[in-house]
Order: sequence, then structure tokens, then C-alpha cells
Amino acid sequence: MWVLIALSLLVISIYTVAVCIKQKGISYSISATFFKLDHPYWFMATMWLTAGLLMPSILEVSKPGTEFLAFLSCVGMFMVGAAPNFKEEFEGKIHLAGALMCVIGSQLWVAFNAWYMLVVWLAYIGYTALFMVKEKEGGFWYKFYQSKPMFWVEITALLSTYLTVLFNM
Repeated sequence: MWVLIALSLLVISIYTVAVCIKQKGISYSISATFFKLDHPYWFMATMWLTAGLLMPSILEVSKPGTEFLAFLSCVGMFMVGAAPNFKEEFEGKIHLAGALMCVIGSQLWVAFNAWYMLVVWLAYIGYTALFMVKEKEGGFWYKFYQSKPMFWVEITALLSTYLTVLFNM
């Protein structure tokens, strides 16, 4: 089980770091990195491997009655990988549905399995507030958007999920 968790975490971490290095900064979301890739299947492979390797472990450590939330979040990530072009109308609907299933499902799963792991969201809130205070230009929404909130929401959701899986082993 440890090996699958480590591989899942390694896949998403290496992908995210590699695309940030390639584009010399963070993207507005992990999904937005799809448009920066030379090979379009890297994004799909990353999403599917991340979710597929995590699924056995997350299901095994889930409290009874919460397995469906873990399954829902992994299926959401599969959908995101299957429909990476969120700028296209049909694919965008699938991508959005998958992203919502993944983030909301995973965080509900965290809340029911180790609610105190939701404390990692304080780091996201703190970062965003600090960034917005330091940003000199623009109004509230401009500053908020410049903090690249979706990227950090995705990172925070992943972090709280992996920490909960590890803590519940």
C-alpha cells in the first residue's frame, strides 16, 4: 500500500514541478498546464496514474460509509484526464464536472475521515491573503486572480487528501 501511495504522489509531484519549471512559473491551474505540453497525453497519463495508484489505498483506509467519496474523487480525476481541453465546450463540461467531483469529493472524504487535516486550508488562505496584501496593482478580484487560486486550491486538496490517507494507515 505504501508503494502505491508513494508512486501516486510521485507522479503528480514530478508532473507539477516539471511543468512549472518548463513554463518558468506556476500556471493558473494544474489543468491549464495541458496547453503548455508538447505531448498532449502527459496530462491524461498523470491524472489517470495519480488517481489509479491512489484508489486502492484510499478505499482501504476509508471509514465505513465514506468509500463512495473516495471513489467519487478518483473518478473525478479520471474525468479531468479524459477531457483535458476545458476550453472546448463539450470537453469543458466533462472537465468541470470531474474537477468538482474530485475536489469536493476528496475534501468531504477528508472531513469524514480526519477532519483536522482540513487545517492545511489555513495555509492556502494565509498565502492568498499575504499575496493580495503585497500586490500593489489592481482591485480585490485582480489581486485574487493573480494569486493563482485554482492552482493552490488543487495543491491544497491534494495535500490534505494524501495526509489523510497516510494518517489513517
